[in-house]
Amino acid sequence: MRHKVKELMTGLSEIAVIDENSTLFEAVLEIDMARTRRPDGMRCPAAVVVDQERKVGGFLEFRTLLRGLEPRLDEFIESAKKGGFSPDKIGLELQKYGLRDDALDGLCHKAGEILIKSLMTVPEESQITNAEDSINEAIYQMIVSGHDYLFVRDGQALAGVISLSDIMSHICDTVKACRI
Repeated sequence: MRHKVKELMTGLSEIAVIDENSTLFEAVLEIDMARTRRPDGMRCPAAVVVDQERKVGGFLEFRTLLRGLEPRLDEFIESAKKGGFSPDKIGLELQKYGLRDDALDGLCHKAGEILIKSLMTVPEESQITNAEDSINEAIYQMIVSGHDYLFVRDGQALAGVISLSDIMSHICDTVKACRI
């Protein structure tokens, strides 16, 4: 049976939707509300960011959210890439950039100042799929593009997100049903 993306995707009602003018503080509260709506936690590693007209303007990846808490991380990452990522090397780099302190120090203050629009990313075409596409197409698109999730469009409107987690759940269920 050929499954479609819309059958496995996570719908917008289950994803945090954040206004681009929100602070990180407000965004985290919305992400937490979305997380608690699902008994199995969040499957989507991003939140949808909308403009004042509620049109999708981009997304906020949780990894980017964490990087936004410590702006010097970009400089650290570039330096660390040159020397590799061994635990010793990372420790030296953290010390060099003064990042050994708890990254969450001053979290409340930082979260109240950082605007989501400064952290959001506009999806590339390679990160968008259609609701009617087959799961196989979505899998190949993720593999080739290197993305862990794709935004799902139904016509011109955003309908949800399909992630590796959604696909792996389907694969696990399919394999468990096999009679070998």
